[in-house]
Amino acid sequence: MTDSARRGRPTSYTPEIGNVVYRFMSQGLSLTAAAGAMGIARATVHNWMKRYPEFLDSVERGQAARVYKLETDLLNTDQAQIVHARRFALVNAAPAEWRRSGSESAA
Repeated sequence: MTDSARRGRPTSYTPEIGNVVYRFMSQGLSLTAAAGAMGIARATVHNWMKRYPEFLDSVERGQAARVYKLETDLLNTDQAQIVHARRFALVNAAPAEWRRSGSESAA
C-alpha cells in the first residue's frame, strides 16, 4: 500500500522527531517516558519505528545514550539509594548486560 493509499489520520511524524526522542532518552528517559514527554502514545512510537528507518536509528541511539547516562550516574555516586535505583533501571534498559544469569551466584 502506498502512502497515498493509506487510510486513517495523517501521520504527525517529521524527521526532527528522531532528534527529539534521542534528546529525551539521552537524559535517561525510557522510550515510554520519551513518548509521554512528546505527547504521543508508545504505540505511535513503535509504528514510526517500523515505518521510518531513520526514526528507528534515532531510538536505538537513544537507548544506547540512556544506558550511558544511567551507567555514568551509577559510577559517579556513592549514595546507596542512587546506586540501587540506577542498577534497577539498567537491568531493564540493558538486560543482556545487567540481568544475572541463572548460573551466577548472588553477591
